[in-house]
Amino acid sequence: MVTARHETTAEVLRASGTRLTRARQQVLDAIGSTTDHLTAEEILDRVRSNAADVHRATVYRSLETLASLGVIEHTHLGHGPAVYHLVRDHHNHLVCENCGSVTDVDAGLFDSLASRVRRDYGFVMDTGHFAIVGRCINCAGGAT
Repeated sequence: MVTARHETTAEVLRASGTRLTRARQQVLDAIGSTTDHLTAEEILDRVRSNAADVHRATVYRSLETLASLGVIEHTHLGHGPAVYHLVRDHHNHLVCENCGSVTDVDAGLFDSLASRVRRDYGFVMDTGHFAIVGRCINCAGGAT
Protein backbone atom coordinates (compact mmCIF):
# COMPACT_ATOMS: atom_id res chain seq x y z
CA MET A 1 0.00 0.00 0.00
CA VAL A 2 1.36 3.41 -0.95
CA THR A 3 0.96 5.98 1.80
CA ALA A 4 1.54 9.73 1.62
CA ARG A 5 4.89 9.15 3.35
CA HIS A 6 5.86 6.59 0.71
CA GLU A 7 4.85 8.94 -2.09
CA THR A 8 6.93 11.76 -0.62
CA THR A 9 9.84 9.37 -0.08
CA ALA A 10 9.41 8.03 -3.62
CA GLU A 11 9.72 11.60 -4.94
CA VAL A 12 12.95 12.13 -2.97
CA LEU A 13 14.35 8.83 -4.23
CA ARG A 14 13.32 9.47 -7.86
CA ALA A 15 14.96 12.90 -7.74
CA SER A 16 18.21 11.18 -6.80
CA GLY A 17 17.80 8.46 -9.45
CA THR A 18 16.87 5.82 -6.86
CA ARG A 19 13.69 3.71 -6.66
CA LEU A 20 11.41 3.06 -3.70
CA THR A 21 11.77 -0.70 -3.72
CA ARG A 22 9.67 -3.16 -1.74
CA ALA A 23 12.55 -3.62 0.72
CA ARG A 24 12.91 0.13 1.24
CA GLN A 25 9.16 0.39 1.79
CA GLN A 26 9.41 -2.37 4.40
CA VAL A 27 12.27 -0.54 6.15
CA LEU A 28 10.27 2.70 6.20
CA ASP A 29 7.23 0.85 7.54
CA ALA A 30 9.31 -0.70 10.33
CA ILE A 31 10.78 2.64 11.37
CA GLY A 32 7.61 4.66 10.93
CA SER A 33 5.31 2.25 12.75
CA THR A 34 6.78 2.84 16.19
CA THR A 35 8.06 5.54 18.49
CA ASP A 36 10.71 3.11 19.76
CA HIS A 37 14.34 3.63 18.87
CA LEU A 38 15.11 0.67 16.60
CA THR A 39 18.53 -0.74 15.81
CA ALA A 40 19.31 -2.12 12.36
CA GLU A 41 18.84 -5.65 13.72
CA GLU A 42 15.41 -4.78 15.14
CA ILE A 43 14.45 -3.24 11.81
CA LEU A 44 15.64 -6.39 10.06
CA ASP A 45 13.48 -8.55 12.35
CA ARG A 46 10.41 -6.40 11.65
CA VAL A 47 11.03 -6.41 7.91
CA ARG A 48 11.47 -10.18 7.87
CA SER A 49 8.25 -10.68 9.82
CA ASN A 50 6.45 -9.19 6.80
CA ALA A 51 8.84 -10.18 4.01
CA ALA A 52 10.92 -13.20 4.96
CA ASP A 53 12.79 -13.15 1.64
CA VAL A 54 14.45 -9.76 2.28
CA HIS A 55 18.13 -10.27 2.97
CA ARG A 56 20.10 -8.69 5.80
CA ALA A 57 22.42 -6.90 3.37
CA THR A 58 19.42 -5.42 1.57
CA VAL A 59 18.07 -3.95 4.80
CA TYR A 60 21.48 -2.49 5.72
CA ARG A 61 21.92 -1.03 2.21
CA SER A 62 18.39 0.40 2.39
CA LEU A 63 19.18 2.07 5.72
CA GLU A 64 22.37 3.54 4.25
CA THR A 65 20.57 4.78 1.13
CA LEU A 66 17.64 6.29 3.04
CA ALA A 67 20.04 8.00 5.46
CA SER A 68 22.25 9.39 2.69
CA LEU A 69 19.15 10.88 1.03
CA GLY A 70 17.99 12.49 4.27
CA VAL A 71 14.84 10.38 4.67
CA ILE A 72 15.99 8.76 7.93
CA GLU A 73 18.63 9.56 10.54
CA HIS A 74 20.65 7.41 12.86
CA THR A 75 21.66 8.36 16.36
CA HIS A 76 24.07 6.86 18.86
CA LEU A 77 22.47 6.54 22.29
CA GLY A 78 25.65 5.76 24.18
CA HIS A 79 27.71 2.61 23.81
CA GLY A 80 25.16 0.50 21.93
CA PRO A 81 24.40 0.29 18.24
CA ALA A 82 22.93 3.21 16.32
CA VAL A 83 19.15 3.62 16.26
CA TYR A 84 17.04 5.00 13.42
CA HIS A 85 14.08 7.36 13.02
CA LEU A 86 12.36 9.26 10.22
CA VAL A 87 13.70 12.75 9.56
CA ARG A 88 10.17 14.15 9.88
CA ASP A 89 10.38 12.96 13.49
CA HIS A 90 13.70 14.74 14.05
CA HIS A 91 14.49 15.05 17.72
CA ASN A 92 17.40 14.77 20.10
CA HIS A 93 17.92 12.35 22.96
CA LEU A 94 18.80 12.36 26.64
CA VAL A 95 20.01 8.96 27.89
CA CYS A 96 20.24 7.97 31.54
CA GLU A 97 23.57 6.26 32.17
CA ASN A 98 22.09 4.57 35.23
CA CYS A 99 18.73 3.07 34.13
CA GLY A 100 19.09 3.43 30.35
CA SER A 101 15.89 5.45 29.85
CA VAL A 102 15.76 7.55 26.69
CA THR A 103 13.96 10.87 26.63
CA ASP A 104 13.17 12.48 23.28
CA VAL A 105 13.60 16.25 23.33
CA ASP A 106 12.82 18.98 20.81
CA ALA A 107 15.43 19.24 18.08
CA GLY A 108 15.87 22.95 18.81
CA LEU A 109 17.06 22.34 22.37
CA PHE A 110 20.72 22.37 21.34
CA ASP A 111 20.47 25.29 18.89
CA SER A 112 22.13 27.79 21.21
CA LEU A 113 24.95 25.35 21.97
CA ALA A 114 25.46 24.68 18.27
CA SER A 115 25.52 28.42 17.57
CA ARG A 116 28.09 29.03 20.28
CA VAL A 117 30.31 26.16 19.13
CA ARG A 118 30.18 27.49 15.58
CA ARG A 119 30.91 31.07 16.68
CA ASP A 120 33.68 30.24 19.18
CA TYR A 121 35.33 27.29 17.40
CA GLY A 122 34.25 27.46 13.77
CA PHE A 123 32.82 23.98 14.15
CA VAL A 124 29.42 22.92 12.81
CA MET A 125 27.76 20.39 15.12
CA ASP A 126 25.51 17.54 14.02
CA THR A 127 23.32 17.63 17.13
CA GLY A 128 21.09 14.78 15.99
CA HIS A 129 23.92 12.27 15.69
CA PHE A 130 24.59 11.92 19.41
CA ALA A 131 22.75 11.74 22.70
CA ILE A 132 23.44 13.65 25.87
CA VAL A 133 24.28 11.14 28.57
CA GLY A 134 23.59 11.84 32.22
CA ARG A 135 21.08 10.81 34.89
CA CYS A 136 17.31 11.04 34.64
CA ILE A 137 15.36 12.77 37.41
CA ASN A 138 14.54 9.42 39.07
CA CYS A 139 18.16 8.25 39.16
CA ALA A 140 19.45 11.68 40.18
CA GLY A 141 17.22 11.52 43.25
CA GLY A 142 14.88 14.26 42.07
CA ALA A 143 17.69 16.80 41.79
CA THR A 144 17.28 19.35 39.02
